[in-house]
Amino acid sequence: MHPHLARKAIVRDVQTTRYGRDYAGRRGKIAHVDKDPRTGAATGYVLRMEEGGDEVRFESEEIHIIEAWD
Repeated sequence: MHPHLARKAIVRDVQTTRYGRDYAGRRGKIAHVDKDPRTGAATGYVLRMEEGGDEVRFESEEIHIIEAWD
């Protein structure tokens, strides 16, 4: 299991419009981690959004991974 699966994330203020919605600043739980098959490094994440429960894919640089909510 990838260690980030136990964490949550906040979507950064970058171009994060998906399916006509703006996700910047929203929070979600990491549901899936895409990994580079050669290095095992995380290349993307699927977040289960806090409000609404949508699952949305983001690139690594589009989110900020956190341990717990403030």
